[in-house]
Amino acid sequence: MLDVVFIMLIFFIVTSSFVKEPGVEITKTEAVSTGACERGTIIFAVTALGDIYYDKKEISLDNARRLAEAAKKESPKANFVIQADVDSPTGVVSKLFTILKPLMEGSPLCASTEEAG
Repeated sequence: MLDVVFIMLIFFIVTSSFVKEPGVEITKTEAVSTGACERGTIIFAVTALGDIYYDKKEISLDNARRLAEAAKKESPKANFVIQADVDSPTGVVSKLFTILKPLMEGSPLCASTEEAG
């Protein structure tokens, strides 16, 4: 019986996918209308200073494409999520969107916001 439990534990560990948090605190904008983002697990964050974070590390805009391609190969069905601070420069968010758009393969790009309330 114990062998079966260990085999099940190993199976669930091997088949599960883990969310890589961006690792930075940001103040999200409040959304008027919201909807759940299906399978949104590839998360990039843009701070108020325009710094981009992925997997708890600050990255350059040039490295964002390489990291996004690697993450998409690891989780092909996952969507991209951009968490942008209220005061983040729109130019940086726009450039990040431009980098991620070719990798989305018809799936929507999600923006992480605070619920209105």
